[in-house]
Amino acid sequence: MKSKITKEELEQIKQYQNEKSFWIHQLLCENVEDDIAYLLQNDEENEDFKGSIEENLNFLKEMFDVIAKYFYQNTKRKSCMVYQVSHVAQIDNLKRDSVINPFWIANKSEEEAKGALPTNSNRAVMLRFKIDENIPYIEFEKQKILIAPFTNISDMQEISPEDSSSKMYEIDLKPQEFEILAEEEKNDLYESILENAKEMQEKLKICTEMENENRVHYEEIRKLEQLLAKHHFAMEQEDYEEDTTEEEKQSDLENVARINEELASLKEIISKTYQEREENINFMIDWKRDVIAYLKDEFRQIQEKYVSEEEVVMPEEPEKKEEVAEEPKKELAPEVASVKAEVLENMAVVDTLQKNIKELISKQQNHARIAEAMDSNYKALNNAFEMKNFAEELDSLLHTVCSKLDNLSADYAEELEKISKTNIQVSILLNYLNNAKSAVSKKITRFDEMSIIEENELKREMAETIKNIRCEAELRKLRDDVDIIEDKSNFKKFIGKLTGRNKLDETMLDQIEIRQNAIRKSFKTKMPISYNYSIHELLAEIEMFIEENEDDELVLEDVSVLRKIKEVLKKNFVIMDSKVISIMDQKSGKNLPLSSQKMSKQELIEIDTYRFLHRYGYDKSNDVEDPEYQDTMASEIKRIVDYIKTSGMI
Repeated sequence: MKSKITKEELEQIKQYQNEKSFWIHQLLCENVEDDIAYLLQNDEENEDFKGSIEENLNFLKEMFDVIAKYFYQNTKRKSCMVYQVSHVAQIDNLKRDSVINPFWIANKSEEEAKGALPTNSNRAVMLRFKIDENIPYIEFEKQKILIAPFTNISDMQEISPEDSSSKMYEIDLKPQEFEILAEEEKNDLYESILENAKEMQEKLKICTEMENENRVHYEEIRKLEQLLAKHHFAMEQEDYEEDTTEEEKQSDLENVARINEELASLKEIISKTYQEREENINFMIDWKRDVIAYLKDEFRQIQEKYVSEEEVVMPEEPEKKEEVAEEPKKELAPEVASVKAEVLENMAVVDTLQKNIKELISKQQNHARIAEAMDSNYKALNNAFEMKNFAEELDSLLHTVCSKLDNLSADYAEELEKISKTNIQVSILLNYLNNAKSAVSKKITRFDEMSIIEENELKREMAETIKNIRCEAELRKLRDDVDIIEDKSNFKKFIGKLTGRNKLDETMLDQIEIRQNAIRKSFKTKMPISYNYSIHELLAEIEMFIEENEDDELVLEDVSVLRKIKEVLKKNFVIMDSKVISIMDQKSGKNLPLSSQKMSKQELIEIDTYRFLHRYGYDKSNDVEDPEYQDTMASEIKRIVDYIKTSGMI
């Protein structure tokens, strides 16, 4: 039975609704433009921004803790339908992002939700959420619920409500997907968040000032353009030439020139302001992404705490009745107690083994989510679910041995010796499980190795996806270039013969063939798992391709797909923009030495080919013998299970 929410917790929710909703929203959402718009409307500042960040981060964790605690205490969870009033702009955001980052307050009553719909707005919409039974939420007040952050949208479609007064969207929600960070990485992230909080505040203030300045500039531009239109209208009249003196004409021309000069100056100011504003916004977006990554890991730990409590408490309930009637346990003989201690040591190792497998499954599922978001073909290399099944069976067998020892006396010396010898062998086999198969590092464990391999497999598949998109697009462009050259009219070919253009075309066709061969070779070669893939390198390749091709209609769809992949990478990995830019400079050949002597056009075409091949790694040999990774952990655990079963100690 679910406990009632306490008065203090209800006050905490109300505080969120009434006082903290903006600042909490600011921490949970990447959209800096919303923050700027809010500050412009409310003229609100927070002097102690760093203190506020610490306070609000703790407040967020407390809020989620309340939701998780009450949600997982409820043993009769079921899916439900809730409603919320929204607007068209938010629908666009949800379609683009497909994740609800902030806490969402919704209403279980459709009628009450409709009562909040504005009557004079054609942009208002009604949202109807289908909440999965595994999404944490709590009910408070009358018919209101608070949904936990980072909830995912699995489907969204516009539906036709019974009354046509407003649009309605039905949205299917599915459980959150959280970050998994190493403790050191999370601590560094937290320190970075606090260190940059003051700069975040300053940049937010600068952007609001810029926005106000631009409003003034745009108003001035509007007035100047109106004035310019009046001058042009007057000067275009039929009687202007006859009724206007030369001095007046000269004055009008000077006025037009002055207005144009002022307009050009204002537009240049706005352009510079926009660039500076963009830099500030990029900094703030990165800061917000750090906050979200930190909170996702914190929320994951809170959720796991209550999930584990739920898993532990539920099975123990039937045992309570037995404990009442149970007689006091007899004290074990020293020989039996010694053997039992050995078994308990192995049980502790198996418990750690199960936790490691659970973490591996969580990482694999996170990798699958990232791969799915960018249409990549990641498939886990380690069969963690099979490991989980065998580990659970192993744990059950050791518990059976332990129970047997509780009822065994020291008189059964032969039986005790058999259990002890078998248990020692099991201990050796369990310790062997921890040894990494590859000598990557002296300190690395087997599960560390599997995590590294799984992450590298994800990166390999992402790199393969990006490479295939890029190769197909480049081949399409090169085929188009060949068609343009070969489809020249006889007249153009005749002129080209006179001007030497035909020789350049022949050189270009030769170089196109070189490029095509290199791309085809890269396209058909499977990328090796043994390569040390870099997310920054993948992003640099995407950025270069987008820069070169964003205006090319032939590959607009490819550019769009790569932009989507870029957003997925930025959302799921810690990215340093300066590192990406440095890689782009190196790959684009800006630092390549060139001869100072004058080069022919043919040589320049050849150099351009060399730079192209270097830029995307087509000049590298991919003929690497990649050893096939073979997962053996599951079979090794099964071997221990089979050994216990055939040992005769059960």
